[in-house]
Amino acid sequence: MEAGHCHYNAATQLAKSSQHFGPADHLAGIAAECAIKAMLLDFFGSVQDTPDGIPYSPTIRNNPAAPSNTQIQRARKASEHGHLPHVWEQLLLLAHGHRGATVLAQVSQQNPFRESADEWNVAHRYRDSGQISEQRVKRHLAAARTVIAAYQQAK
Repeated sequence: MEAGHCHYNAATQLAKSSQHFGPADHLAGIAAECAIKAMLLDFFGSVQDTPDGIPYSPTIRNNPAAPSNTQIQRARKASEHGHLPHVWEQLLLLAHGHRGATVLAQVSQQNPFRESADEWNVAHRYRDSGQISEQRVKRHLAAARTVIAAYQQAK
């Protein structure tokens, strides 16, 4: 969770300068992603088998739609907690119990990183900052702040 706080603080500082909306937006998304992955690992049964491994949900991984090799591979891929906006939907799917209710009461059911015309993507770190609006950065900083607060509340 420390990484989420650090990325959020850096994003906030960068957002203060209208020249750095691109990096600020990227870090806001990474901050939210870190907080979501921390919740999935700490509260909702996800695991990370190795320090550098991709965290995943055994619940999703062990429930392929059909037992074919193709379905097993799809379930394996679907279970991985990669990047936003997909990991937001995984949180909504996997949050359950008392902590899940606490988290879901604070986190929007409508993914703020999946705006139809302006979806957040980790590859946007290569974008020219001029292509990222101040409103987008504000929306993503607010979403990151919300998931960080939801983590703290659920602890």
